[in-house]
Amino acid sequence: MDSAASVAEAGPERNEKLVSIQLERELDLSPGSTWDERIFIKVYVAVRRSGLLGAMPPELWQTLCCVATFMDRDGRCYPSQDEIARALKINRSTANQRIQALARFRFRGQPVLIIERVTDKSSKGPRFASNRYTIMPSSKMRIFDRDPEKDGPDK
Repeated sequence: MDSAASVAEAGPERNEKLVSIQLERELDLSPGSTWDERIFIKVYVAVRRSGLLGAMPPELWQTLCCVATFMDRDGRCYPSQDEIARALKINRSTANQRIQALARFRFRGQPVLIIERVTDKSSKGPRFASNRYTIMPSSKMRIFDRDPEKDGPDK
């Protein structure tokens, strides 16, 4: 094997994209139409070379991709477990188990998903409202092809 092939198989460059999320907005020009918004998950060959695809069990990959379709522009995801279950055609209990397993999963020693409990204030004190999921940089998922490390927070 020549040295160029060795380098290519050694793994992706540190900032090479593995997966990106693309937002597309489209407006039909007929009267009364509204903007349609679509989110696409783009998977690059580098996801295989990086080892992420082989390291992550298929049901966790599927769950990660599902959660990613709920990302806002800041990379936060707010789907309910019912929404995740419906999207994956599984029951809510299985969706919860998958989310918990995804939060425990580590790629190169780093979490790929963080779960934060969001609470609301009530007269009886704080009460659980929902979960917020954040897909972490270790997953190498790029939100809308934006790299916060390069672009900074305001771009």
